[in-house]
Amino acid sequence: MKLSAIASKAAISAAFLCISTSSHASFVEGFDTPGVLPAGWVTQNLSTRNATGNPWSVGEGILDEFGDVVVSPHAGDGMAVVNYTSVGSGVGTINNWLISPLITGLRNGDTFSFYTTTTPNSEYPDRLEFRMSTGSGTGVGSSTTSVGSFTTMLLSVNPTVGVGGYPEDWTKYTVTLSGLSAPIDGRVAFRYFVPNGGPSGDNSNIIGVDDFSYVSAVPEPGSFTMLLAGVGVLAGLQRRRRKAGRAA
Repeated sequence: MKLSAIASKAAISAAFLCISTSSHASFVEGFDTPGVLPAGWVTQNLSTRNATGNPWSVGEGILDEFGDVVVSPHAGDGMAVVNYTSVGSGVGTINNWLISPLITGLRNGDTFSFYTTTTPNSEYPDRLEFRMSTGSGTGVGSSTTSVGSFTTMLLSVNPTVGVGGYPEDWTKYTVTLSGLSAPIDGRVAFRYFVPNGGPSGDNSNIIGVDDFSYVSAVPEPGSFTMLLAGVGVLAGLQRRRRKAGRAA
């Protein structure tokens, strides 16, 4: 089907409209530098006796008591890790957060994905929630059960905290945003949330997260450049056809 002059103008207008409403660039995070939290990421530990507990960290893998790696990263040199030592001692509720950088222009159709796992044959069940907030803040409240502005639950891994319910091999989870009335600015967060956890608790062992990805539903600027180039070629062809028609 040939592109008419009207269609050419419409395509160009649509391209510029998309550019004017483009969102935050898609990005990935592989947590590839052990000991270093990636730029823009924030940790908050609100677990019981959190003053002596440990927040999320980036490690070379899940280690055994001898310091040997028993679960390697899904890819690359590192992974995000959190465990039962979120609670400083004894038994308590784990409420430990790893919060993403601010993402502008979140909209329906955007997708998030990540991989997660625990150790094989774990006797102590874990739970991970993936949540979203609106706005630029990183507040998660102040108690062992609070969520602050992260009121939107996108998914939960092992929601009933059942033994064997957490994946023991690297497993990919994907979420597609929907139900937003308009684009928003916000953050997403991993919440390690386990009752009766800690060094002496019946629940909580250790989990890893790796290869986080955010993909915007709006194409990257480079895609718009290609789109405009294509529209320009089509419009040029249309002008050549009109000239040829007059010559005939």
